[in-house]
Amino acid sequence: MPVENQIRNLRVAFENGKLTRDLYAKNLLRLLGLSEHPTAQKVAAAFIVGRIDNTLLVRNLGNLRSAAAPPPPDPLDLPPPQ
Repeated sequence: MPVENQIRNLRVAFENGKLTRDLYAKNLLRLLGLSEHPTAQKVAAAFIVGRIDNTLLVRNLGNLRSAAAPPPPDPLDLPPPQ
């Protein structure tokens, strides 16, 4: 759970005015493992310039993160137990 704690701490720092939008977005991408994802970078850029708010940023990045995760293996493709 340390990643969730880091994300929470990052959000609190941003909400308290200790981080700029740019630093917040870039660190959030890094913590979510989406630094290299082109769509995530576009979403972050929209947040940085103020076209979307924090709620929409987090929702979109969460959707991208779950879409980027590999699906669980199909039980029919697994080898039989031994």
